[in-house]
Amino acid sequence: MVTRIMPRLLFFALLSMSLLSTNVFAQRLKSPEVNANGTITFRADFSDAQSVEVQFNRVAEDLAKVILEKNDAGKWEGTSKPMEPGIYEYTMQVDGIKQLDIRNRWVKKWYTLENLVEVPGQPPLVTERQPGPHGTRHLHVYHSPVTESLRDVVVYTPPGYSENPEGSYPVLFLLHGFGDDQTAWTEIGRAHAIADNLIASGKARPMLIVMPYGHPVELPHGNRTREQGSQYNVDNNRLMQRDLDEVLMPWVAKNYRVIDRLDARAIAGLSMGGGHSIRTALGTNDFAYVGAFSAAAPGVDALSEIAVDLDQFKKQTRLFWIACGNEDFLLQQNHRFIKQLEEESVDHQYVEGEGGHNWDVWRDDYLPTFLPMLFQGDVDSGK
Repeated sequence: MVTRIMPRLLFFALLSMSLLSTNVFAQRLKSPEVNANGTITFRADFSDAQSVEVQFNRVAEDLAKVILEKNDAGKWEGTSKPMEPGIYEYTMQVDGIKQLDIRNRWVKKWYTLENLVEVPGQPPLVTERQPGPHGTRHLHVYHSPVTESLRDVVVYTPPGYSENPEGSYPVLFLLHGFGDDQTAWTEIGRAHAIADNLIASGKARPMLIVMPYGHPVELPHGNRTREQGSQYNVDNNRLMQRDLDEVLMPWVAKNYRVIDRLDARAIAGLSMGGGHSIRTALGTNDFAYVGAFSAAAPGVDALSEIAVDLDQFKKQTRLFWIACGNEDFLLQQNHRFIKQLEEESVDHQYVEGEGGHNWDVWRDDYLPTFLPMLFQGDVDSGK
């Protein structure tokens, strides 16, 4: 008798657990939800809240706020106006207190965290992941004798890299900004998707993209004096250049099939990484292509202080591309650096468009513009 009852009890227990699980998942709120007309619906469960709203960054004033209303089920819900295709940053405000949309796992990591949401384009934007051949992102840790520490780096290999074991490729070292890390150019900047799409369309050459961590000096925390901040920048710039030149470049050449030649190497970066790119290119003469996006450009007399051989730099550099937005807080710093280049007759291209110091220009404009200009000469990118 007992042996017959026990299987039945077990069956009903499992059935109850299954129904309970199904009911729980059925009640889970989806937020955000991008609708076919470009609107975005946000949902939240704050039973005791008096007000809930979503605030977007860097959008028109009439789009910047979405007021959520409590429905009959006691859940908060609200829908934005139609948004142009692109990636948006937002936070929730619950009774005036800023917090994350806890149901959205796509989070921008910086000094403070913000959620991200993407409205797709028709046709898809160059920043979107699209059907077709895709490259591979490799996560590595290497030891640096320069910094006496373990260092993180992300390496993108283009479509066909594994299937073409005899081929060698040019390489771009792509550097992040002060508040980011080695994952920023892929998690937020979509560098891998941009490269995939440009390579697939024939607009860019297949290349490796190497994205290292930009703080060889431990990132300071808490309040700092201006002098402490300046010394940090000096030390970090110096060690970053050494680590790139003495450790990372040889490590990449050893572990990946790159064309280990000047005309097959490029370096670029945004903000702090733009400053690192300028200093490293001038201080090593190891790169034929240089890009600086909203760069923390070197100060007065930088060329004479940084350049290891300015005449050689002028001869070998195929592209020195500098871009900055007209609302960027580093605009005047870039103007001063451009003036130095002009005084020293250093060939360069300077682009100043609309925008500030943010991913809207770095991801959507600068990188898609820069990549097609690389390695378009006689570089043999494979066999």
